[in-house]
Amino acid sequence: MKGRILLVDDNPNLTHLLARALAKFGYEAYEENDSMRAHATIQRLNPDLILLDVMMPGKDGGDVLAELRADFHLSRIPVIMLTALAHEAGSLAHIGGGNCPVIGKPVELSVLVHEIERMLGRVAA
Repeated sequence: MKGRILLVDDNPNLTHLLARALAKFGYEAYEENDSMRAHATIQRLNPDLILLDVMMPGKDGGDVLAELRADFHLSRIPVIMLTALAHEAGSLAHIGGGNCPVIGKPVELSVLVHEIERMLGRVAA
């Protein structure tokens, strides 16, 4: 496997589709559809990368990301933010101190895989 990816999104249909697609690219993909359990799931899985939805009930992606960055053991896990508000993706570039790419939904798989590989250091930026 190329790496372990955790998908955190309240839409189980999306996480299931993305998990299957990423598996075809050689990634081990896991799904978490409850933002309130995201931190515990991240601790348990210790993924190589997280795909994190911006807008979720309970805790939004910014809250989950803040918890992650405050946890010494998890703070270096790369995160890619996903948003249904594609027209606002540019205005969300500040999330995570500007260190988290933001990709609009619907997700274009080739763009997502390229960004994953870039974040994991497998392709040149």
